[in-house]
Amino acid sequence: MYMMIMFINFLILFMLVFMSVAFFTLFERKILGYIQLRKGPNKFFLKGVFQPMGDGLKLFFKEMNYLFNMNFFVFLFSPLLSLLISIFFWFIYPFLGVNFIMSFSLIFMFCCSSLMVYIYLLMSWSSNSNYSVLGMIRFISQMISYEVSMMLIIINLIFMVNSFNLSDFYIYQLNIKFFFFLFMLFIMLLISFLAEMNRSPFDFSEGESELVSGFNIEFSSMSFIFIFMSEYMSIMFMGLMFCEMFFGVMINKFYLNILILFFMFLVIWLRGVLPRFRYDKLMFLVWKLILPLSLFLFMFNYSMKLFNLYH
Repeated sequence: MYMMIMFINFLILFMLVFMSVAFFTLFERKILGYIQLRKGPNKFFLKGVFQPMGDGLKLFFKEMNYLFNMNFFVFLFSPLLSLLISIFFWFIYPFLGVNFIMSFSLIFMFCCSSLMVYIYLLMSWSSNSNYSVLGMIRFISQMISYEVSMMLIIINLIFMVNSFNLSDFYIYQLNIKFFFFLFMLFIMLLISFLAEMNRSPFDFSEGESELVSGFNIEFSSMSFIFIFMSEYMSIMFMGLMFCEMFFGVMINKFYLNILILFFMFLVIWLRGVLPRFRYDKLMFLVWKLILPLSLFLFMFNYSMKLFNLYH
């Protein structure tokens, strides 16, 4: 009976996440439209509210292109694997009602995040295209670089909380939120998340002026849907992580949804107002600034823990 309740809970969660992805795309197009002084989608039913369904059906029924020299099975299944790993992220969602709380949820998240690198490598390699490989080289070097800094920053927070469990962040932030006295870590983690999720101003795998969409250039129809959904599910999950880590919101509180929505708006807003960074400056930012700073904070927090100054 318990397993059945767990299965139904996860089924409902994934259905709602998939629906959220659809309306997230509408939200993004509307916000970008108003930033650029235009309407955005407004023709499909009331204020374009059914536009995500129309886009999804259009992509679903489009013809899928098969390349002459591609590695067929890897090409076919790698986008599905990327979606599957993005779904795995949501397994660490703390279900308080049925006592499903993963004790090492952040380690599980690190593992899933590291696996995404291999999936993008398989995608670009399987299409056997020079343009895909160029996009993959830039994206994977960016992703690995920012993964190191992201994990170090999160380890700093783990030292504060003394737990790998995401739900424990709520207990340690009852009186004061980490956002107020760890604001520098907040900014560094936001930059790392944007680079990790391949979002503007760090969307170098999709630099239209020189790469023509990057690693996913040869994917169309259902494969493109899977890649697209994987990216947007990751953004929503990172929003949940941010709210839990820096604001310590109880998982069953309504204003958690408001904070996640604000994070999604922030990601879209940054896309609308910032120009694309230069690639060498992106690498300089992580290796010369964010990584040394996060390492210094890591050593500082470890020394505080060592001398029992944190309880």
